[in-house]
Amino acid sequence: MYNAILIAAVILISGLIAYIGDQIGMKVGRKRLSLFGLRPRHTSILVTILTGILIATTTITLLLVTSRGVRMALFNMQAMVKELNTLNHKVEVKDNKLQDMQQQIQAKGEELTSLKKQKEKINKQLKETSSEYEATQEKLKQTEGELTELTEVKEKLATKVDNLGQEVNSLEEKIEDLTGQKKKLEEKVNSLSYSLKFVGQKYLDSMVGDIVYQKGEVISSKVIQGGQPDQEIVNKLDQFIVEANQAALDRGIEKQGSKRVIKMYEEDLLQTAKLLHQQGERMVVRLIAQKNTLKDEEVLAKFKLYEDYQVYQQDEVVAQTEIEEVGSLKQLEGKIETFLTEVNGQAIKDGLIPDGQGKVGSLGFSRFYSLFERINQAEKPVIIEIVALEDIWRSDSLTSNIEFVVQSKER
Repeated sequence: MYNAILIAAVILISGLIAYIGDQIGMKVGRKRLSLFGLRPRHTSILVTILTGILIATTTITLLLVTSRGVRMALFNMQAMVKELNTLNHKVEVKDNKLQDMQQQIQAKGEELTSLKKQKEKINKQLKETSSEYEATQEKLKQTEGELTELTEVKEKLATKVDNLGQEVNSLEEKIEDLTGQKKKLEEKVNSLSYSLKFVGQKYLDSMVGDIVYQKGEVISSKVIQGGQPDQEIVNKLDQFIVEANQAALDRGIEKQGSKRVIKMYEEDLLQTAKLLHQQGERMVVRLIAQKNTLKDEEVLAKFKLYEDYQVYQQDEVVAQTEIEEVGSLKQLEGKIETFLTEVNGQAIKDGLIPDGQGKVGSLGFSRFYSLFERINQAEKPVIIEIVALEDIWRSDSLTSNIEFVVQSKER
């Protein structure tokens, strides 16, 4: 604000002096005055020059009086220039130092970042170490508890050892008494050995004899239409027992005089006949062995009834599987056996009645080998289907009534 007022004052004063000088010059020119013996024209020029000098002098004087900076700039210019150069040099030096310090600050910043990362890593390791330390302390506490328990157990065992030592001494005394009793018993055994020899030999022969029927094994099976008169059903069951009796003799059971080798309870026969009379459907009647039977024993048997119905129709696919490329013949044999086991289980679910060993059929060695060769020679993968050659009922088994179809899978 001060500088603006100063500039405005200088302009106004300069204008005023110029105006006054112009008026003086005009008067000098009109009156044709002469100063210092000069011509009027030259006098007018001199007045103009003096006016300009007065303006400059007044301006400089006013600036010098009012502004310290102008006085310093006017009278100390060289010193200021020199000082300015010195200051510029110092500024350059300071700039260089500033750059060096900035580089140092950047290096320190990178070092600080690295130290922070190391600190985080150390803190993480410290936490892990603290966790391990706490876990170790916990295990140490558990170990101390276990050690205390083991010490107690050790003390108890030591007490038991002392007690057992006393019992051993007591048992040794009893052993001496029993040794004497043993000698007396050996004498009695020798006297009885001859009489028991014959009986023992007979019992041993019976125990090592061949078992003809195992417990739960099917002796014979037959399909009987239910709903017939009681007497007719009893006659058919009796005839069934006669046929089963002959089957048992053919199997190896030795005939005991004129009696039948199949032993049945009359209550079981009458109860089975009653159930068949009440049923209107075809029924599968099976005669089941109730215990393991040797060849010189009677076959204790019992009836078991199953409702008979058609499980598979002719040309129906009983089961199907796919066999990929295998690494060896043993693996192929294992896959076939697994498939046949699955077929057996599926057939039981579908309704076929298993035998005492849980099977619904059997595949002879020659037939299994033929199937194995067909699969082995076919291009893999192959599809294996088991197809019913005829209608298959619950009373049937999967033997000659099925066919194996082996064909390569289309790709």
